[in-house]
Amino acid sequence: MPARPRIPDPRKGHLEKFAFDLRELGVGKVGVSWIAAQDDALASRPALYAALSGTRLPHPVTVSTLLRWWAGNPDDERASVYPRDPIWGWIQRLPADHEARTVASEWKARYQRLARAEERRRWAKNRKWEPTPPVQIDIPPEQHMLIAQLKEMIERTELGQDMWLLFGSDTLRMERYLSGKVIPRHSSCVRIVLICASFHQDQESDTEYEIERLCTAADLARLARVRERRIARKASRAAVRN
Repeated sequence: MPARPRIPDPRKGHLEKFAFDLRELGVGKVGVSWIAAQDDALASRPALYAALSGTRLPHPVTVSTLLRWWAGNPDDERASVYPRDPIWGWIQRLPADHEARTVASEWKARYQRLARAEERRRWAKNRKWEPTPPVQIDIPPEQHMLIAQLKEMIERTELGQDMWLLFGSDTLRMERYLSGKVIPRHSSCVRIVLICASFHQDQESDTEYEIERLCTAADLARLARVRERRIARKASRAAVRN
């Protein structure tokens, strides 16, 4: 790491603005070197510093590692909670009413918006200079898992054959989710869970946990589709060159 790390200029774009604000979030808190030295840190010291430079989009694990100590509070995490998400699961270990959980969730959402914007920007740049035809991809395994979760929630209501009783005018949209044509956004995930929970025979279900679980599955499915499209585009361009 250079003696004088590059400080991003927040006026130059969203990526630099994010890195600048992330630096500001860490002012007065534990240092990058200290975070990297922790046994449960998932990113290296160089990667953590690079995330603060604003030169390129950092990996979600790197951002999550910084946010765990700067936006969250590892001392307040509940060790008894075992979330499935290996990247952002620490947020679920914070108490539901903990202020840090709200702050961390807001930063997570901001990073994901930035990642989608950067993906669109790179796609537009590649399309401008090296056009490729639209690609078709199969439903990735992560999206199949999301669909399975949706089906399981609907089956528990015992109204799987009459979904219109559950979702009314949103039934067609639910059918698109179940067919893999569309991935629900977070607001839709919350609505789906609340609707199904009101019909569940099992009143002991943890609605908050179900919302986190479904939102995480939707995020993973969305990232998987980006990955599969990237792979398909590379194969398509290679075929054109050959």
